[in-house]
Amino acid sequence: MVAAVALSGVGAGLSVLVAQTRLRERQQLFLRRALYLGLAVSLPVAIVAALAGWRFAQILSPQSVALAALAGWIAIIHGLVNSFWLGQQRRDLMLALAFASAGISLGAAAFAPQDLVMELIVVSQAAPAVVLLFVPHGANAAKRAEDRALERYILPGVVIGVLSPLSMLVARSLVADSLSWHESGVLQAIWRISDWICGFAAGVLSVLYLPRMAAAYPQPGLAPVLRESMRTVLLPSALLFLLLFAFHRPVLEALYGPSFQAPPLVVALLFAGSLLRVAAWIPLFGLYAALRTRAIAIGELLSLPLFAALAFALGDRLTLEAIGVLWLATYAAYAAFNVWALRKA
Repeated sequence: MVAAVALSGVGAGLSVLVAQTRLRERQQLFLRRALYLGLAVSLPVAIVAALAGWRFAQILSPQSVALAALAGWIAIIHGLVNSFWLGQQRRDLMLALAFASAGISLGAAAFAPQDLVMELIVVSQAAPAVVLLFVPHGANAAKRAEDRALERYILPGVVIGVLSPLSMLVARSLVADSLSWHESGVLQAIWRISDWICGFAAGVLSVLYLPRMAAAYPQPGLAPVLRESMRTVLLPSALLFLLLFAFHRPVLEALYGPSFQAPPLVVALLFAGSLLRVAAWIPLFGLYAALRTRAIAIGELLSLPLFAALAFALGDRLTLEAIGVLWLATYAAYAAFNVWALRKA
């Protein structure tokens, strides 16, 4: 959550502005500005998260929570470097960083002393920040008015990084209070397997299409990139959701046990809502490319925060079917708003 405040806002903006800038000196200027803004805007969130450790002292030690908050804050550094390379479309360097990060975490898990496993895994999330030492970011380029464009991305970063996880936390709490233990577990399982497809789609959109959309804007080339992303991402996602729906019973049984089964209508509603979530991300990345940051922030209120608000409004009347309908309605509204906002861009 701490890192997402910077990476989902300033990080995405950095990718966009670097993709729209040819001069290396100015790209480095944007990276330096992004590091300052990203670390500054996330610092209050990291402090609050660290202090929250005292509230949950019976579950985790305050020191562990504070260490996690610090690691998330430091992880902003290599996250922004990754965003910088994304704007340059240096996928080779991004892949190398991903392998190095995974290797450090795996090494911490495999070789750490038993009583320090969690702490060292947390520290491993911050260790890749040393990559900044090998990335030029000190060029002296003439400052321009558009250099402050990165500041526009702070608002969507705060909305996505803070409100979205808090909204999901509230929604899960409401579900746990209203449904039986079994129904709550089934719902979480369906969301988890939906994330297989949603996570892959988000990765393809961010790595392949965000820099291309940014480079195409404001030229007429943005529309063809959007159409291509729909063919490449949305259509395969729909086919995968259909396939997953056809085999959801054996998949749930294999992963969670024979008792984890849901009515087909509930599964269909949740999968349809998740597909609309993927569909909404395509114009969302277009809004990032168009620097429509206010629209991004408003639209995010129509995603998980709206779902949590609707679930709260239903209260004790929540059922699996009702949650499926709310999930579908929420992401239909989210997708419709993002399409409308992009047309206005």
